[in-house]
Amino acid sequence: MSMIRMLDGLKVVDLGVGMAPALAAKMLADLGASVTRIEPAGGDPFAAIYPAYEVWHRGAARAGGEALDALLADADACILGGEDHPDLVRRRDAAALAARHPRLVLLDITDGPAGTRYVGPSTELLAQVRSGLVWEQEPDRPIVNAFEPGSYGAAMQGLIGLLGALFEREASGEGQIVSTSLFEGALPWIGTYWAKLEKPTPMADFVIPRGVAPLIFRTRDGRFIHMAIGGAGSKYGFYQALEIDDPSVLPGDSGMPKPGGSRRDFFGDYEVLAAHVAKKDCDELLARIWERGLPAEEVQTPGACWSDPQVARNGIIVTDPDGTRHVGLPFSAAPLAEGAAKRASRGTAPLSGIRVIDCGAFVAGPLAGVVLADLGADVVKVEAKQGDPNRSIFKSFTVANHSKRVIGVDMKHGEGLRIVQQLCADADVVMNNFRPGVAPRLGVDPASLSAINPALIVLEAPAFGNDGPLALKAGFDMVMQAWTGHEVKAGGTGNEPRWNRTNLVDFAGGMLGSIAILAALLYRERTGSSVALESPLCNAGIYTLSELIQRPDGSFAGVPTLSSSLSGYTPLECLYKAKDGWVAIVARGRRAAEGLRDALALAGDPAAWGEAEERQIAGRVAALDLAAVQALLTPHGIWVEPVRDGKEEQILTDPQLIARGTVRVSRHAAFGQINEIGTAFSLSRSRLGTDLPAPQPGAHTRELLARLGYDETAIGELYERQAVA
Repeated sequence: MSMIRMLDGLKVVDLGVGMAPALAAKMLADLGASVTRIEPAGGDPFAAIYPAYEVWHRGAARAGGEALDALLADADACILGGEDHPDLVRRRDAAALAARHPRLVLLDITDGPAGTRYVGPSTELLAQVRSGLVWEQEPDRPIVNAFEPGSYGAAMQGLIGLLGALFEREASGEGQIVSTSLFEGALPWIGTYWAKLEKPTPMADFVIPRGVAPLIFRTRDGRFIHMAIGGAGSKYGFYQALEIDDPSVLPGDSGMPKPGGSRRDFFGDYEVLAAHVAKKDCDELLARIWERGLPAEEVQTPGACWSDPQVARNGIIVTDPDGTRHVGLPFSAAPLAEGAAKRASRGTAPLSGIRVIDCGAFVAGPLAGVVLADLGADVVKVEAKQGDPNRSIFKSFTVANHSKRVIGVDMKHGEGLRIVQQLCADADVVMNNFRPGVAPRLGVDPASLSAINPALIVLEAPAFGNDGPLALKAGFDMVMQAWTGHEVKAGGTGNEPRWNRTNLVDFAGGMLGSIAILAALLYRERTGSSVALESPLCNAGIYTLSELIQRPDGSFAGVPTLSSSLSGYTPLECLYKAKDGWVAIVARGRRAAEGLRDALALAGDPAAWGEAEERQIAGRVAALDLAAVQALLTPHGIWVEPVRDGKEEQILTDPQLIARGTVRVSRHAAFGQINEIGTAFSLSRSRLGTDLPAPQPGAHTRELLARLGYDETAIGELYERQAVA
């Protein structure tokens, strides 16, 4: 698919520091924006922390601080904030910059939502601590989430807010401040698990428990595979592939996890599966699984998939003139049609008046639509008559489908398909995550839809790509984590691979789909041209390892390795257990690192410390209570924070976060009041969010048919002929 530079002509000034703003600026540059970077006066210490830092900023021009006002006067957007470092003073002048440049859209990655208990020094580890993510993997102890959820979340959520505000500015002519933080960036990833229901049922409250054993097994030749059992008939298919003789497993068995099972056998009979996987070599076993159309992949190291022909087809890995390879844009855009009318309107929300038809299912596809609804779009979920399979797990369904209206349609029925085409005829965006080939067969592929409505932006989110050698393979979050390298990274030094319990690839896929659509809406507004977008799920897994670079000699760099304890990448930023609870210690910069060494009577250069020093620090901290740790270390410029479990209850009921929209509150017909994760950014001028709950099946079918012009008699006949539900 040829690439359109959707943000060509947009001017951005980058004042950010750390990983999140660097990733945001890089994506804007990759999308065609002209980015000019001004570094802090004394230099940027994060260049020494992230090996990919220089690569992330290669697409930007450079300027000195004296040029700032002139650049901002001519700019469309500005990025500031990011991570904290003792050698830098955090910029807190977003309001002043906005006042001087009223057309400017500013993305301010702050240290936390102002006036809440979640402010303080901003680092990835502390964001995971404040959000509670460190407690969301294991039941009895905190560990570090190895995919940098705070940083990636802040980058992507910040981009969503920034692009939404830029689209709104097309009508209003006014800029505004988009605010997010690493704390807020960490929250969306846990959305499929966190929801407080006023009137819960056991099934509605069901989530995958902490500490369950994923289906990651060692094969006969010493490699690892990850299998995902759970689709219709998949358990039976896997048993056939593994040659497990069990008459009780029938052809229709899905093997979906059920409440109440043991952690070891949550996803399946662990010991039986492990024993049979161990009898076969990796390639042979995967071939047997794939020929049955089932999802399983080898657990690969980060970067291993970069050499796959499918990744080359997707175009996500970029080679610079000096031979360095790195992660590029995770989605592609191709031209569809010209002559679209302007659609931005001066409403209370950035996407007021925008209509979206969401044909997605499960998590990653529909999730993109939720973000658009939060920005004010009217999103209609087109749901198969049998329902979205994700409805069986309510908390997972609600996070990906709240704020939408829903119509139940049989798209294989002629009249059902005609209804969907009518919905698309006056829409702005249509999105799906069908398997390759399904959309053309149904007549809802980009070319067919463009013939109906030339102004349409169409997003397709297949597993591996719409074509290419892996296009027809099944893809789920779990196996994408394995294939792209996340599970090796999560395992830590000397340990076996680990699955991240958060649906990190699904959530990244949803966020990236939203970014692609918003960039396309802005492009259409500025040029009058519509766009076909493709955002494969596997690209989301690769993108969330953007810290990885490949040097010209073929070696990889940039992905740090967790210690064997899974407590941190370095003893200087790590989780430790004190006498009365866990604590996070962050000794950033030379003064803090040497202060930690001296305060705890250690030796050597802290920059060279490894697991031995982590164990020494752990031994000393274990003899102290939390108050003593803080009193001992804080005077040295070391950031110390208690690590508390139970953040879900605290955050979901926090009045300040509810007022801000970080936690959304809605009322559901069956479950009463629902508190769940809301928007992870705020806008200074525009309204965000809705209080609409996830829709019941077919809840808006009659209403939407009436909008299309069907009278009551015609609607009744559609139900009788089973075209709708």
